[in-house]
Amino acid sequence: MKCLWVAPLFLFFLFLSVIAGSLFAQEPLITAETSVDYGILHQWLHSSDPRLIAWAADFARRTHAAKNVGEMPELLEHWTVPQAFGGDESQAAQRRAVTAVLDTLIQENAPVPIPAIEAIAEFFPEQAAILIGRLPLSESRVTLQDWTYGATGSWNGRTLARIASMMLAKDPEPSRGIWNRNDLGFVASVVAASEEELQITVASVKTEHEGTGSGTCGDSMGRKLSAGWPQVYTYGLSENDPQVNAPVLVELDGDRIVFIRGAENGGWGSCYGVQWADPSTRHKLIAHWLGVAEKDMAWQPVEGFTIVWSDKAAYQRQLGEITEAQREKLHATVDALRQRGLLSESEAETVAPRLIVTVQCQMKPCPLI
Repeated sequence: MKCLWVAPLFLFFLFLSVIAGSLFAQEPLITAETSVDYGILHQWLHSSDPRLIAWAADFARRTHAAKNVGEMPELLEHWTVPQAFGGDESQAAQRRAVTAVLDTLIQENAPVPIPAIEAIAEFFPEQAAILIGRLPLSESRVTLQDWTYGATGSWNGRTLARIASMMLAKDPEPSRGIWNRNDLGFVASVVAASEEELQITVASVKTEHEGTGSGTCGDSMGRKLSAGWPQVYTYGLSENDPQVNAPVLVELDGDRIVFIRGAENGGWGSCYGVQWADPSTRHKLIAHWLGVAEKDMAWQPVEGFTIVWSDKAAYQRQLGEITEAQREKLHATVDALRQRGLLSESEAETVAPRLIVTVQCQMKPCPLI
């Protein structure tokens, strides 16, 4: 009876060995010490296996395999990059492979043409910003101009809009595009989108106005390194963080955005994220073009005034005087930009920062009602 089990057991273990061999053939064991050459890395890089692509990028970066690195930008142009979040493990693996390739291109300081950068910008804004920042404005201007109009789009689009604005600010004159259905230069589009908010307080006695501020903090949780994969590195951006010493992406009048490299599976958080294009950042650009410190501008993004109530006629007169005085400051800014050649005559006649007036009554009962 014991002999009757020999054949079945033999067949069972043979079956297991075949399955194991098949799996091993499909996913070869690769380590950082695996012996590779150009041909192997080329084969991995052009395979449809995200894990092998990531290993090819890892080896190419560590061994400075320039020929393999040179093949990567063209791959980026033709890959269908999965969306930044969500999806199944297959899409996550594809994102990880693209992340590895981008890290190699950045670390090897490889030239990456505009089409490849545009192909990944929507889902990898940090890497796209780093790569385009290494190109001369003669090559990047049109794309940066397009990015500046992404201020009302996605989170990534707004981040790129701010970075592109800072990159263009040092040499804005030739930049033109369509803003709000009008053909405007870059400076004119910034001026047209700018605004000053007048915060009027109606009170029985004089009050002091306090400035407001906000900060944004973001965190991502760490996770285990994916089995069978190399360590993949990604990038984050930080603006004006006094504790961070990292490569500078763009700097304008002391406003400084740096990029930070970290493990793709590691946790990362910062309260110094890139500020989006808003009245404050546009005000900084205008101050730069006027050649003055932002604090020395004749007007600020938020101005506070108190009107001490005596009667309705006096309130309306004071409100009119305050509003008109601020309008004159805004028009003087437009004229100064025109005199510097940053606005055309027609632009100076059609664009100006918007003046927003809000009134808060601190009296009870409020005489304005």
